[in-house]
Amino acid sequence: MDNYKQVLEKLKEHIPFSGNTMRGYKTDTAYKVYSYNLCIAIWYFGDDTPSIDTGKFRTTTTRHQNLVRRAWAA
Repeated sequence: MDNYKQVLEKLKEHIPFSGNTMRGYKTDTAYKVYSYNLCIAIWYFGDDTPSIDTGKFRTTTTRHQNLVRRAWAA
């Protein structure tokens, strides 16, 4: 299980990870990040663009969103 520091580094490189309530994995076309069971971010490989959910969530999911923003500089 990865901690937030490890998750940050793996997000930058699009490396699959699994934390307590956050996970990231690759598909053929994208890298997806989940907080609990909610997809909060996707990096599309074809055009190298990120998409981060801008919705308002509880504390932990907001922390996860901010971690993704920091890693992807979005």
